[in-house]
This record gives sequence, structure tokens and C-alpha cells, in this order.
Amino acid sequence: MIKATFSSIKKFGLFLIMLLLLTSLTLTGCQQEKVLKIGYITEQTGVDAYVGPASIPALKDHVDKINAEGGIGGYKLELIVYDTRSEVTDAVAVTKRLIDQDKVVAIIGPSWSAAGIPIADIADAAKIPIVATTASNVNVTVSESGQLHPYMFRVCFIDPYQGYAQADFAYNKLGIRKAALLTDVASPYTVGLHQFFKDHFTELGGEIVAEEGYNQGDTEFRAQLAKIKESGAELLVMSAYTYKDVGLAAQQAEALGLKIRFMSGDGVFVPELLEMAGPQLEGAIVTTGVSENAPEFAEFNAAFEAKHGVKANVYTYYGLDALMAIEYAIREAVKKGEPTPTAIRDALETMKDVQLFTSKVTMDPATHNPLNKPLLINTIQNSQWVLLETFQPK
Repeated sequence: MIKATFSSIKKFGLFLIMLLLLTSLTLTGCQQEKVLKIGYITEQTGVDAYVGPASIPALKDHVDKINAEGGIGGYKLELIVYDTRSEVTDAVAVTKRLIDQDKVVAIIGPSWSAAGIPIADIADAAKIPIVATTASNVNVTVSESGQLHPYMFRVCFIDPYQGYAQADFAYNKLGIRKAALLTDVASPYTVGLHQFFKDHFTELGGEIVAEEGYNQGDTEFRAQLAKIKESGAELLVMSAYTYKDVGLAAQQAEALGLKIRFMSGDGVFVPELLEMAGPQLEGAIVTTGVSENAPEFAEFNAAFEAKHGVKANVYTYYGLDALMAIEYAIREAVKKGEPTPTAIRDALETMKDVQLFTSKVTMDPATHNPLNKPLLINTIQNSQWVLLETFQPK
């Protein structure tokens, strides 16, 4: 009897151990199922290495805040960040890695159009929503044939807005009648923006007296600038994606004795440009969708710099916009059921007056572009940004 009892106890003990192991495995499995992975692709090295350090800490802080508050409907968020090395091929590769290996439900980025255009096809094929931050070429969300990319979105304005505003301001406010273009011929952002400027500027009665090109990575612009000097242009439009291009061109223009006003787009609206060539760009016009000097960001900027030792910029703000858009979409998907990539996509497409970091956003379901994003027209005075006016695109 004693032997039988001991045997029974032993078996019961083994049963308890097995039960505990199974319970542990089940709980672990549940915890894994309650994690939603969000990818972020950004430049941490290469020519645009200044983008990532100003945006990654902000996104991590926001994810930590969401998780500390209990997550979203019981789901915790995990941010997975990969370096694009400022190369399109790397951006494509890490996007595929996020989808195939990490199994993300959504992706933030990229910040430049040359990468956004091929990534849009990847998003559609994998049915994973991607929210571009500052990739503003029209074809990032709508193909050249006019077909909407169903899984590709953005939180910035598009190039037609910016090019139109630049041309309108140059002709009607600055009184410019002769302009020159210096274009990165391999950049869809620059090529598109310059074309929209040209179309509206000539429509108004202006003349493009010089059109010069260069390739990304070039550091010598004197030959092109010499031709622009001979053309009699009053304005040099150089809406580069990389601020160093404009900084170098401004320094070399000064060396050539070319006194001309520069105009550029949001791709160069970073403090580093002022540090590199502020005096040479005195009076330059730079357009952007948001400014780090806006008073509503003052408290955030101070806290961010104190915590992370880096200044916030447009990439910080638009990165947060993209993350908050995805956060909103996850919350909506959870309300209706499961936060699947398709459910998140559907919620992004139907956003209306949703407060993001920079502004309230309504998504155009026909283009996946935010509607009515304002455009700020700034000048450079004493190596500082000064807001001239706000342009509301039609």
C-alpha cells in the first residue's frame, strides 16, 4: 500500500511538472502573439546619416510610452530599426527583411523618393502597409500609369504642391523673371520638383535660362555654376535631397563671384545646412512642411535635445507623424477585431482629422496623400531660418 501510494505521488508530481511546463509554454506563446512589430528604415550611415539620429530616439520614446501605458488593446509594440546606408538597394533589402524575417505589421519610411518608388511595389506584393515620411514624389503612392499603390502611404505633401508654391513665390513675391535649375538627375525628388517649378514658372511668364545637372555624390559644381553665371539668371533653384549639395554649391558660387539667390525644397531644411553655408546662403528661400522653430515644438525640442543630445528636425517630426498614423490605425483595427496588416491599411486609408505630431491629417483615399498640408516658405537671415509666409496648396 505504501509503495502504491509513493508511486501515485510520483506520478502526480510528474503530472504537475508537465502541467506547469505546458502552462509556461502556452503563456509564452500568448505573449509572443501579443507583440506587434513595426519596422523603421532610415539612414544611419552614408551621405544622409544625419536623418536617423534625429528620428530614431523619438520613435523609440513614443513606443516606450505606449507600452508603459499598457500597449494597444493588450498588444505591446516593438520597433525594429534598420540602416538603409543612404542607398536604394539597401532600403529595398531591409524592407524585404522586415517583411519576410521579422514579420512586421507595418513599416515607417523611407524618407526619400528614389527608395519609396520601388518599395511601393514590395508593399503591395506583401500586403504590408508602409508610411513614407518625407518621400514626396507623386509616384511613391501612385504609379506612373496612374494606379494607386494600395499599401503605400505618406505623411508629407507631394512635389506638385511644393514646386507650384516655389514658382508662385519666386514670380509674384520676389519678382524673379529669369531662373536656373541645377538638378540631381538621378533623384526623382529633385527631377520632379524642378519640373513642377518650371511648368508653373513659365506658365506665369518666367523664363528658365539655364538647366544644368549633376549626379548624387558629386562635390564639384563650378562648371555648371559658371554657365549659370553667364545665363543672367536671378534665381538658382537647387532642390536637392542632401543638404551638402546645396552647401557646396553655395560655397563654390561665392568663390566664382556668382551673386545669386538660392531656392531649395524641404530636403535640405536641416540645421546642418546653416552650419555649413549659412553666410553664403543669406537670403535663400527654402520651403518645408514643418519648422523646428515653430513655437508649438519648443517644449518638445528642449526635452528631446536634453535627453538625447541631438536636435530635433523635420525627420523627427515626420517620423513621429508616420508612427502616430500607424498607432491610430492599430487602435482602429483592434476595435473592429484583429490588427492585421490589411486592417491597419484600411484604417490608414480612411483617416479623417486625426491628430498626429505636426497637425491633424485626413488621408485622401484616391492618392494616399494627406490633404491640405500647409507649406512654409522660409528665408535664411544671419544663418537662421526666418518664416516668410505659409502657403496653403490648392
